Amino acid sequence: MTDTPPPLVPSFGPTHPVTKLGRVIQQLRSLGDLHANELETMAVDLDAAGATEVAARLRAYRDVQRDEASMVVEELVDIQSDMINASQTPAPADPAPAAASVPGDPAANSPRRAKWLAEQEAAAERLRQPVSRRELFNRVALKEDDEAQ
Repeated sequence: MTDTPPPLVPSFGPTHPVTKLGRVIQQLRSLGDLHANELETMAVDLDAAGATEVAARLRAYRDVQRDEASMVVEELVDIQSDMINASQTPAPADPAPAAASVPGDPAANSPRRAKWLAEQEAAAERLRQPVSRRELFNRVALKEDDEAQ
């Protein structure tokens, strides 16, 4: 594994996703180093026993494992830095105009799309509203009746 210092992370709480991801990165680095060291120890033992060909293959597996683990860690570090950057930049006030200004999207200004988006937002709003048990059971009963027909 490469010995790159951890990125400077602003102070997040212990349960924040950035902090959790930092712990996962640290664990993967430790696991990768530990695993590579164990494979190297086995390869040295195989060399001492005269099985140099098997030891060479084991070292090749160690190198592949180390490279794969470092790629995973690098990707996670990139994701973590993107999350940090996203948390530091203010969110746009209205996401709808941003979606409409996406170049190359022929349906961005479509009235059908606007209607569909409005329906999706209305459905999401309905799901956010509290529901009594009676209403919930009535919905389930109506759904079962529709499926039976």
